[in-house]
Amino acid sequence: MQSEKNQDPDQLDYKTLLANAKQALKLEYHKSAALASQLQTIKTQLEQVQAENKTLRESAYEDVVKHFEARTQAAEALALKTEVRQRFLEANGCKDDESFDTLWDSIKNKIQIQDGEVRIVAPNGTPKFTLTGSMMTLRDFIQSLKKDPISEKFFLS
Repeated sequence: MQSEKNQDPDQLDYKTLLANAKQALKLEYHKSAALASQLQTIKTQLEQVQAENKTLRESAYEDVVKHFEARTQAAEALALKTEVRQRFLEANGCKDDESFDTLWDSIKNKIQIQDGEVRIVAPNGTPKFTLTGSMMTLRDFIQSLKKDPISEKFFLS
């Protein structure tokens, strides 16, 4: 009888921990889903702006073309930042926007969009490669940030 009483609090703690873990997982899933939805919306807007930009390039209005090129660049930058934030969260990054913005300010010059593809570049602008010789992906880059002494503080583990 006494051993049953000792096991019940352990099982209760286990059930409570399990419930809390499930709730935390649901919360992270919803955050990731919201970011994915936001990213898709931004990508759709980017496609629309690029389509408008193509139409305007064919016309003779250079000032209008410059305006839409600026909109395209702004949309690309926003899409890139959102994608990096999503990958960052997937890699167990920090949860608050202020910390991410600080990290973003330090890494945004290392990431470019060229021909619709995300590329990781060195300070001189040349593409970075992994040890296997393939082009570094955004996921590889985020993982490398975990090992960097300066940026590792932005990760939870």
